[in-house]
Amino acid sequence: MTPEALYNDPSLVQFYDLDNGWYDDTRFCLGMARDGQRVLDLGCGTGLLAAALAERCRVTGVDPAAAMLDVARQRAGGDRVTWVEGDARTIRLGEVFDFVVMTGHAFQVFLTDAD
Repeated sequence: MTPEALYNDPSLVQFYDLDNGWYDDTRFCLGMARDGQRVLDLGCGTGLLAAALAERCRVTGVDPAAAMLDVARQRAGGDRVTWVEGDARTIRLGEVFDFVVMTGHAFQVFLTDAD
């Protein structure tokens, strides 16, 4: 099974946060955000950081895996985030953001210098 398939399997995605919780990078990003900022969370996954940021920021979370976004939408605070299914390499949201974050395993999708 490919890593991409794991992120799209609803029976596995429900366990994602058990192994991928609050790491130093997510805590750092949470501390860097300022109240009222427009924040873009690329590769938001299950929305752990996005939902926390949404307590004080306007947040858009982007992820290519629909199953991950399904978990994110159900998370406490998930109703305060705009969730978008899409690829960070090609998505165009038509907005300007004050703060853009990409934490955890999100960088693994960029496999070439062009990406």
